[in-house]
Formats: sequence, structure tokens, C-alpha cells
Amino acid sequence: MPEPQPDHDLAARVTALRAHDPEFARAIPSSRVADAIAGRDGSLVGTIVAAMRGYADRPALARRAERVVRDPDTGRVTLELLPEFEMFGYAEVWRRVVALAGAWAECVEGGLRMGDFVAVVGFTGVDHATIDLACMYLGAVAVPLPTGSPAARLAPIVAETAPRILAADLDAIDVAVETVLRSASVERLVVFDHDARVDAHREVLRAAADKLAGRAEVVSLADELRRGEELPTVLARDDGDPDRLVGLIYTSGSTGTPKGAIYTASMITRMWQNGRGGMTNAGASPDTPLPTIVLHYMPMSHVNGRAWLISGLSSGGIGFFAARGDMSTLFDDIRLSRPTVLSLVPRICDMVRQRYLLEVDRVTRAATETPADTDASTAETTARDRIRDGMLGGRIVSALCGSAPLSAAMHTFMAEVLGTRIVDCYGSTETTRAVVVDGRVRRPPVLDYRLVDVPELGYFGTDKPHPRGELRLKSVGLVPGYYRQPEVDARAFDADGYYRTGDVFAELAPDHLVYVDRTNNVVKLSQGEFVAVSRLEALYATSPHIAQIHVHGSPEQAFLLAVVVPARSGAAPADDDTMRTRILDAMRELARDAGLAAYEIPYDVILEPEPFTVANGLLSGIGKPLRPALVARYGARLEGLYADIAAGRAGRFAALRAAGPHAAPLDAVLAAVQVTLGHPASALRPDVGFAELGGDSLSAHTFATVLEQIFDVEVPVQLVLGPTGTPARIAEHLGAAREPHPARPTFASIHGRDAVEVRADELTPDRFMDAGLLRRPASPPSGAPARTVLLTGATGYLGAFLAVEWLRRVADTGGRLICPARADDDAAARERVVRCLRAASADRPGWFDTVAARHLEVPAADVSAPRLGLDASTWRRLAAETDRIVHAAALVNHVLPYGRLFGPNVVGTAELIELALTGPAKPFTFVSTIAAALEPDGSVLDETVDVRTAAPVRRLDDSDANGYAAGKWASEVLLRAAHERTGLPVTVFRPDMILAHRRLPGVVNLPDRFTRLILSVVATGMAPLSFHHLDADGRRRRAHYSGLPVDFTAAAIAALGADASDGYRTYHAVNANDDGVSLDEMVDWLIAAGHPITRFADYEQWRMRFEAALRGLPEQRRRGSLLPLLPAYARPSEPRPAGAVPNARFTAALAAVGGEPVPSITPDYLAKCVADLRGLDLL
Repeated sequence: MPEPQPDHDLAARVTALRAHDPEFARAIPSSRVADAIAGRDGSLVGTIVAAMRGYADRPALARRAERVVRDPDTGRVTLELLPEFEMFGYAEVWRRVVALAGAWAECVEGGLRMGDFVAVVGFTGVDHATIDLACMYLGAVAVPLPTGSPAARLAPIVAETAPRILAADLDAIDVAVETVLRSASVERLVVFDHDARVDAHREVLRAAADKLAGRAEVVSLADELRRGEELPTVLARDDGDPDRLVGLIYTSGSTGTPKGAIYTASMITRMWQNGRGGMTNAGASPDTPLPTIVLHYMPMSHVNGRAWLISGLSSGGIGFFAARGDMSTLFDDIRLSRPTVLSLVPRICDMVRQRYLLEVDRVTRAATETPADTDASTAETTARDRIRDGMLGGRIVSALCGSAPLSAAMHTFMAEVLGTRIVDCYGSTETTRAVVVDGRVRRPPVLDYRLVDVPELGYFGTDKPHPRGELRLKSVGLVPGYYRQPEVDARAFDADGYYRTGDVFAELAPDHLVYVDRTNNVVKLSQGEFVAVSRLEALYATSPHIAQIHVHGSPEQAFLLAVVVPARSGAAPADDDTMRTRILDAMRELARDAGLAAYEIPYDVILEPEPFTVANGLLSGIGKPLRPALVARYGARLEGLYADIAAGRAGRFAALRAAGPHAAPLDAVLAAVQVTLGHPASALRPDVGFAELGGDSLSAHTFATVLEQIFDVEVPVQLVLGPTGTPARIAEHLGAAREPHPARPTFASIHGRDAVEVRADELTPDRFMDAGLLRRPASPPSGAPARTVLLTGATGYLGAFLAVEWLRRVADTGGRLICPARADDDAAARERVVRCLRAASADRPGWFDTVAARHLEVPAADVSAPRLGLDASTWRRLAAETDRIVHAAALVNHVLPYGRLFGPNVVGTAELIELALTGPAKPFTFVSTIAAALEPDGSVLDETVDVRTAAPVRRLDDSDANGYAAGKWASEVLLRAAHERTGLPVTVFRPDMILAHRRLPGVVNLPDRFTRLILSVVATGMAPLSFHHLDADGRRRRAHYSGLPVDFTAAAIAALGADASDGYRTYHAVNANDDGVSLDEMVDWLIAAGHPITRFADYEQWRMRFEAALRGLPEQRRRGSLLPLLPAYARPSEPRPAGAVPNARFTAALAAVGGEPVPSITPDYLAKCVADLRGLDLL
């Protein structure tokens, strides 16, 4: 639910309106009339009569006034809208209803009988309302047809209902005529919103009459009303049967085939009686009824259109009608009608926001032309006031959202603009009214509800932290079924009589529900249209240009998108733009031939060269598209495309690409941010970092690729994601790349642009640095303790604790610890490092501040830049003064490819090697990863082998952490070669998982796999019987988990690194204890500790339900969950025995220096990890 919304002193506004606005005060419901409506004993007509006569002296309905205009050149008469409304009182409306009933009682053979059908197609208005009420008066069945639908779509509805009269407005007259010609039942076509004074109106009516001559009579509603007034009054027809069919509302719902929801006399009567008290709003007073003054813009074929009409009339309110069905006059209509209540859909809200942004700009520009000092906040407040009090009429005291959900941001924005809270309503055509309001089940009308598992989508009642499932309910006012479609009835209601809503909810508490998803392959667009995407996919797949297609829609968007795998023909392949144009043109042609509505045609497509297959998980075993998998694969790209279209960024990007390297760097960077993150230009500033804008490693990869395509310049991901990764700084990088400069090693220059494997013999130091450095140092380093240590990566998780360890050591010798860090200047760099190191030494804060002031130096630097980005004098000083280098910095990412990590992780290591070889030799400690020693067959290299000969080639692929591991391997290759060439002392540490601190509370490695896994298992309450393959008897196998706490790992690396002054050594800093502690054992401990965790014997069932539950977590917890790394858990792994990773050299060396023995993971330690996560509000 959105955050609480300000009410802008709503109660005071209501009081002022009651006192000073006569129209507002007059429209307040009358308790006397409300009592009369309630006392009509369920009689539909009696209830309506009680309202119409009780409020006879009030204004009821209004339409935009028009005047006749004659063209002086042609003499033709047209109509021109006036800035005012023409009012119809309740008495006048009822007089029109009775007159039309009189005309229809005898207009067709035998007269329109009770139970006959009347179909209506056209936009809502006074005439449409008159027709609807006349049907109720006569006992006829009103069938409002879907507005804007082609005749082919209406034909099955007309054939099913066999209406004797079809009413149509002028805009729908062509469709109506074609519908009549296809129908055997329609005897009369009544044209409404027709003005005989207008030439075009008369011509349209005459043309329709000519086409239908001998087939059906064509008359205007005005003529019907005149004739009815001259006829004897017909008595209202009401047989008192509460189950009598009164109306049908057709919905395509879950099948895409129209089906008519049955509305009975008792249901419509109840709608009139429920609305008799007007509105209430908690911001005013729940006991104070508010007048229902509403602007109608929703079609009568939608339940909301009918409900709002009844709500206004039953409470003595006023219903104004929008002048145009295309919403072109909507805001003029709102401004002139000044509604008290507004029904919101995303499209309307988007329009309001656009007007608001224009108004903010107008206010801001005006302020720059006057001496007044108007800041951004003042401009926004002024704009909101102008929108609320001007464009929106100034008396909206209630707003509801029900047709389609608003995003949380839009919800908050509209509440601030309107000055009232927005009520979220969930209901449907079948429920006839809202059944969940602001997340709370409404009782009445709901009698009972249940959530039912949807296993195919991964929603279950056992989901954690909240049960999830399809909402099924029993409710007062629920439709009894669908007209003449018993097979649809059977699918719509379960065996216990509960209505299947087709919507998935999470139950946060009894009667507290939150919408999650839709169960079928029908999507609901922002204007409330249901679109059967499978039907569209079947149609569009018939195009010779389309091999496969996935059609996508969203309740927050008004149009569809699609992912298309183009068909490959024998001709030369077309470029993407040409192919996209062909596909879009083909879909439009198919849609036109099939009579589809405009919203059923995808607006744009994503071209996918890789087919949907069983192998890549996008098709089932029988070749059926797996929609959840398609959504998971393409959802982010589709949402990005929506954002591109909305902001118009695609065209801008195309222009930038056309400009190529001649484009202005800052413009290109800002445009690339828009393309990648979906932010509007107004939200971007050159000084706000990419990460601050919500960018992550994957979006940074895309962003960098966009810029590289434009400028043909490498853009390091570390530059993008780092603390200095602002558009301005990235633009400086692009600009500097245009200047002549020495060539830098890149992935392409070392391995080849399209390399799929990397070789050790390609990674020679002379390709990275001056060959003159690659000689044996004149003098070996002394064995004395290092006084000046340069350590990289101090702002990282392990690096911070390593820095604290080394700070203690250099303080004891009176030396210095130099920790270069990325920042704009030295002060900012020091602030970053001090913040991280202070947290890593939280158990002794006084000590750290004292020691850091004397022994810590922090220059602003960039490890992957030439000479660390330092000026020449600083570089020379560090080369002369530094005694030892500890290289712990790396861009740690399990998703990015090796090419993206090459700069920060491989070139960065080469820069540090160059520093180590400049001046006196400096022993080099390198933090690698155990993954660098992992062989393709799953075995692990020994600590003693030369990595260049033991693993001379690394395969590059998209497997988990492949790029990161390859980068560490490449760095080891460089270090081994540098040692061989120069004698540089090197010590390499290969840790496995680096876990939480054993003592410091809240210190956990949040991005790492172990933390994500524990968080996810506890948060969802789900785990497999085993994370590993079971034995032949289906039992768990003994396994081992080799992670180590960060405090132990840092202390061990510092101790062994400080002891190394010659040679080349590799240590596996892992837990190889034969303790039987595995992930399975840890889940046992969690269960024993009282965490409610369900174990699944079927691993695939666990994975499916686990993923669905993770996707349902709150945003912060979802980001910290295992979701990004879930592909690594696609299937059970082979259990790794304790000795699988040899660490004999590591344990022996630790013992030799008096270090702590390698610790095992214990239940108490795991409990501390869980407590840390809970303390961080992640559990």
C-alpha cells in the first residue's frame, strides 16, 4: 500500500464548500429521499421512481452546451462546443424516460415487450442514460456493447442476445449499420446524440436509412422522444421477480471470447440502494455525506460507467458527461463541471502529471523573468494548487482507483495534487462493486473468501512470509452467471460455489489482501480492457515474417508490446530497423483483417535472434510457451521499452547514434541513462551518480555498451558504478578518450574482440607495462617488517577488515597504511575509507580514530587507471616509499562477463604490479578466489602448481561467476609471469565464501551468495530436502560448506602476507574441516532454532515455489535475496567433500606463525547471521 497521504485539511474544505457553494450544498443527499429509496421492498422501478421523484427539483444530468455555426463559405451548419453545460433536472430526465418508453412500447411489431433486448453502442451521455433507464422502465434487457469495437466483434453478442432495437450514437453509426445487416433480429436502429440542424448529422442518418431500407427502420432519438410525448403514458413494468434479467455487461475476461455477465433486478436495485447515501471520506467525516457530482467519461459497457451513473442519481447528485469519447476535451470538461469525486485510471493520471510538469515549468520560467525568488519546492506547490483548483475544478473531495491499479509513485502524486486520499478499490464486472478496499476485504458484500494455490505460477497458501493464491469469494451482488454460456459458468465458479476471480492476492492478515498477479494469459490494460494475448499470438504468428512471438501487456500501460523471433528466409537478412518495420506492418494488416481493436496491436517489438526452445526454458516439453519464463526473461526489457516510448527517448538515441563519436559526450551520457534506466530527462542531473539513480551491474553493462556503440571507446563498468560515476565524470572520460594518448590494454587487444576463451600465453606482463621494468630488481626486499603498506580495496567487505589488521601492524612499527580509493578528491576518498574502517573496528572505536589520524593516508585514485590515476609526483613518491602491496580491490560481480571485468580486475592488477616493480621491489599480496583454481570437471588445482601450466586456458561463458573467476585467474597468470621475470615476491590467497563477522553485530556480506541464501530460505520458509543430489536410496549425502568468517580470513591473510618476503606462494584460504557441515545441515539448525521452514522432496517444485516467493518479497528484501543468482540453483549440485579443496599449505603456514586454527560453522554462528539480517530489517 502507498504511504499515508496528506488530506490538505479536507474537512475544512468540505465545510467551506457546504457554506459557500450552492451547487455543492444542494447536491448533498436527502435523508428523507434515502429512506424512501430504501423502503421500496426490492422493487427496481419503485426504487428508481423514489429517487427521480424525490429529487425532482434538482439538476440530474448535464452535457456540454453547443451552438449552431454556419460556415460563411459553404453554408454548412456545424456545432461548436461552448464553455458551459446544459442541465437536465431529475424531472426532465424522467419525462424523457417515460416518453421514450411510450414510443418503444408500440414502435416495433407487438411493441417492445418485457424481456426483449435493446443493444446500445456509443459513448456515454444524457441520451445513453435515457435509453438505459427506459429499458428498466419497460422491463427490457439493456445490452451496452463495447465502445469502439468493430462490427465483427459485436456480431456474436448481437447474435446471442437477438436485440429488437439497436441504439447507436453518430460516431458508431457505420458499425451499427454493418451490425444490423449481419443480424436477423434488429428491427429498429435508433440514432442518439443527433441534431437535425446539423448537415452532417442529417446526411449520416439518411445514409444509414438508405443502407437499411427494407431491413430496419432508422430514426433519431429526438424523433422517438417527440413521438412518445404525444402517446398515452405507458405504465412502468415490474413483475417483482428479483432474479429477472435486467442487463448484460459483456466482458472478454479470461478467454478473449465475449461473455455476458447477468445483472438481475435485485442486483441493480441494490446498486441504487447502496448509492443513496452519497460518498464519505475519512479526511472529512465518515458521518457527513458528500454530494456525488461526477464527470462521466467511462463507457456504459464497463461496470464502472453504469455504477457511477446510478451512484449519482440515487443520491441526488449531478452527472456531467464528457463532450468527446476520445478524451480530447476531458480537462475542459472537468474544469467546467467541478466534480466532487474523480475516478482514476493510469491514463488520466499520466495526463494530469504531464499538465503538472508543464505548469511547474511555466511557474519556474515566470520566476526567472521577475524579481520573485521561486525555488523548486515553491514552484511545485504553486503548480499543484493551480492544477487542483483550476484544471480539476477545485472541489474534488474524494478519489477512487479501481479500473486498473496505479503505481505507488503515481498514487502518491495524485493524492498530493488532489489534496485528498485515494481509495484503492478492487472489484470486477462479476462482483458489481468493490470487494477489497484499501487492501481490506469489504463485509458486506463479501460473505466469505479463500486463496487457492496456483501451482503453475508458483503461488501457494504455504508461501512465506504471506500465503498467496487465487482469490475466490462468495459475495452479495455477485453475478449468477453468464448469459447462455453454462460451460463458462462452470469454469467461473468452483464446486463450492466460490467465484474464481482469476487474480492472485497475498494475505497479509485475515481480511487484509494485496494484489499480486493474474492467473491466466489475459492481461488487463490501464483502460480496463482485457486482452487475450494467446489469441493474438496465434494470429500474429501466421505472418511470414514472424517465427515466434510473446505478446506482453501491463495494467499500468495502455498498449501492448511484443518479443518477436523473426522468421529467417533464404533472402539476405534485413537490418533490425527494416525487420521491425516489416513485422509491425504485418501485425497491423493481420489485425485489420481480423477486425481487432487498436489496443490489440503491439505498439513496438523487441527482436530476439534466439528462438524460444525447450532447452532455454521458454517452451514446455510439448512446445507450449511458458509465460512465466518468458516474462522472467524479457520482463525487464519490455518495461524498459515502455519507458523509452513514454519519454520519447528512442528517437533521441537514434539521433545520437547517427551522430556517432561527434555527439556531445554529456548529451550522449544523459540519453544513455534515459535509455538504460527509464528516467525522464527532468530527473537527470550531471552530478548525480548512475548508482544513485538506481543502476546496478547489469544496467551498467547495458549503459556502457550503449556509449561504446556511439563513441567506440571502452567505458569501464567500475567507472559507471563507482562513487564518481556521475554523467559529468563519464562524459569527461569520453571526451578525454578523443585526445591522443598511449594505447591501453583491453580485452579486445589482449584476447581478441570475439574471444570465447582466454589463454595464459596471451597474458604476458610486457603487453601491460614498460618492458624496461621487467628485469630482476637490483636488490631484493629486506626481511624487516613493512613500515609503509599500500592496500587497495579498503572500502570492500574483506578489504576493510584487512586494512584494520594492517593498520594495527604499521602502527606498531610507526609506519603508514596507504589506502587509495575512488573519489573526486583526497578528502572525499579519506571520508569513504574512514567510514568503512571505523565500521570494521567498531569494537574499538577510540583506538581506530587515534591510530588512523597518525598512520592512515588515503589518496584519491583509480586502480584501473594508468598509474592508478595519480599525478607523476605522487606515483614516484609511492613507488619509492612503499614497502609492501596488498591488492584486495576488485569489481566483485557474478553476472558480468570477463570482458566487462577486464579493466578493473586484470588491468588494475597490472597497474599494481608496475608500482611494485618501480623502485625497490615490493612484496605483493593478492586476494584471488578459489574459483580461479576450479577446473571444468569440478576438481580444484593444488596450492603448489603453476596456474599457467596447470590451467593454461579458461573458457568464457555465461555460467555463474565465470567472468569474475576468469579475471582472478588472469591476474594470477600476470603475477606468476612477473615473478618469473623479475623475482617479485608474490603471495596469493584464494578464499571461498567470506561470511559474517563472528562478533560484530550487523556485519554481514550482504551481496554474497551465502547471505542471500540464508536470507531467502528464512524469509520464504522453503528449502529443498537437499541442495545436493540424493543417494540411490533417496537420502541426503554427506557434504561440506567451505566458507569462513571475515574476521578470521582477514587476520590469516595479514599474518601470512606479512611473513612473506620472497618466492611465490599460493594459499587456499578455505575451510576444509571434515565436520559434515553443509547447507543441508544448516537448514536443520534453522528449523531446530524455531524458524518455520518447509522442506520439499521434489527439488524442482522447491525451486519453482521458492522463486515465486522471492519475487513476492518486499523490494528491499527481494534485492538482497538469492533471486539474481537463482540460475546457479537450477538443479541440485554434486556434494563437495571436505577434502575437495586442498588447503594443507594454508593450515600449515597458519600454525607456523601461531595463527588461529581454521574454524567450522556452528549453530550459534548461523544464529548470529540470522540475527544480523533481522537487525538490518531484512528479515
